[in-house]
Amino acid sequence: MANFENHPLYPGAGVPFFIAAGVLKEAAHFEPFMDIKDPLVVPALTSGGWTQPNWAGNATNKDPIDFVYYSDKKMAGNARGLPGSGLEGMRKLSEPIKRLSDRGIKTIIQVTNLPHETPTKVIPMLVEEAMAQNPTAVEVNLSCPNGLKEDGSFHPPTCNNPEVSAEVMSASRNRVGEEVCLGAKDSPHVTSLEDQVDEAGVTDLIIATSPYVDFFTGINTIGAQPFPEIKCAGGKGGMSGPVVAPIAREWLKIARAVADERIPILSCGGIDSENIATELPLRQELGAMLVGGAQEWYRSARPDLLAERWAQAC
Repeated sequence: MANFENHPLYPGAGVPFFIAAGVLKEAAHFEPFMDIKDPLVVPALTSGGWTQPNWAGNATNKDPIDFVYYSDKKMAGNARGLPGSGLEGMRKLSEPIKRLSDRGIKTIIQVTNLPHETPTKVIPMLVEEAMAQNPTAVEVNLSCPNGLKEDGSFHPPTCNNPEVSAEVMSASRNRVGEEVCLGAKDSPHVTSLEDQVDEAGVTDLIIATSPYVDFFTGINTIGAQPFPEIKCAGGKGGMSGPVVAPIAREWLKIARAVADERIPILSCGGIDSENIATELPLRQELGAMLVGGAQEWYRSARPDLLAERWAQAC
């Protein structure tokens, strides 16, 4: 196993956790972490995913529910559809990121394209804009199946096409140069909770994009799953929560086996405060440098206290 001590996202004396994308969408969302007593318990914070335009997401006045959580099933459903304030909002991150960086707290800005946009045209520009806010790293979301086709089915994520993914990451790398810490987020490469991870799909994506990245993140949610309470987005959303942990571990095992040893992996999917004490060592044993999640953080009114709870659990 490679030693990642010189990697920008290496946690050092801090907790080896990160908050995955989807929780911290705007500059104000960083506020709970600004004055936390011990910055060593603050995970690496991912902001995003950011899109070029201001985007309302999938919820409407008629169908306002875009997120559900079933505590009995340990399962979340997410059909939010990347709501956010676009480039204008992203450009407001520089000040809070500086304050966090001054305390030694690492930040990641995630960017992605909307379904009607061409990723090779939009994402490199967004990577450059994200870099200008001086985060620790920039992450490209290749994995989000956003939007619907005319027949009601979801657009496939970019990560399903390794050639296009490589083109996106190559163009992004060329746009910002070699000094920027640049990563890519992958999907679980399954179509349901009962599937086995598509080993060839993960392998092809990792191999195609490895020349251009400094880290990989996985997994995103299991896309296009039906949730009765969700009426927007065709009644389907991404599945997450502890129920997906076995798939996340399977993806991690495959990705770590094929990825260049110099490239660390950030493992998320299926982790919360109830299982972090067991999932953290499991994911580390499988080769993860950082371990994280999103859905529990999204549901928490006090993410700063949740960070402390995760740290205490380990």
